[in-house]
Amino acid sequence: MHFKSISSVVAGAALASAQCAIPGAPLPASIAAPFRLEVQNITRPDVHGTHMNVYEAGGGDQHLFIGPVGNLTHDFTLVNGVINWLPGGVRAVIGGEFSEIDHTTKLFMTERGDPKAVFAPTYACNPDEPTETQVELQFVGWEGEPAGGWICVRPSFDGSHEFRYYPPGNDLVDVDRECVKVTLVVRPTEEIEGLRRRPGRRG
Repeated sequence: MHFKSISSVVAGAALASAQCAIPGAPLPASIAAPFRLEVQNITRPDVHGTHMNVYEAGGGDQHLFIGPVGNLTHDFTLVNGVINWLPGGVRAVIGGEFSEIDHTTKLFMTERGDPKAVFAPTYACNPDEPTETQVELQFVGWEGEPAGGWICVRPSFDGSHEFRYYPPGNDLVDVDRECVKVTLVVRPTEEIEGLRRRPGRRG
C-alpha cells in the first residue's frame, strides 16, 4: 500500500507538470490585434483543428462556415466581447434560421443592429499540446437572452459546417444534423505575448 501511494503521488506530480501555466491576471474584453479563429473539439476529429471561414451573403452579411465553404480570414478582432471582421465592417450576431428540431439559431456577421453574440477571452491549456497556453473565446451569451449556452457547428452544404447557437437548458438533438459543441481559439496573425505563432491548419 505504501508503494502504491508513492506511485500515485509521482503520477499526479507528472500530470501537474505537464499542464500549461494559466496567468493569474484576467484578459481584457477586447483584442485589437487581428487573429483567425481555430475550432476545437478534441473528441470530434471532423471539426477539431479547423478554422472559421467567412462567406459573403446578401446585403453585406457574412455567413460563418468551416471549409471547404468560405474564405479563411486572419482579420478578426474582438471589441467589448463581440467578434468583428475588419474588411467587411461586420460583427457576430445571433438570429434567423431557428431550428424547431434542436432549437439552435444561426450565428453570422452583419453591420445591422441584430442582438450580438458575446464572448469573454479566457486562458486555457491547448488540448493538443497540454503545456501550451492558448486564448479561448468563452461564449457568454446571446444579447438580450438568458446567459449561457454555447456555440456549435452542424453539417451544411458541400461538406461544410455552419456555426450556430445552442441555448442554455436545451437538450434537443437533431440526429440527422447534430450540432457539435465547439471552442473558439484565438490564433494571432502576429504573435501575442505569451503565445507562439502557430502554423496554418486546414480551413
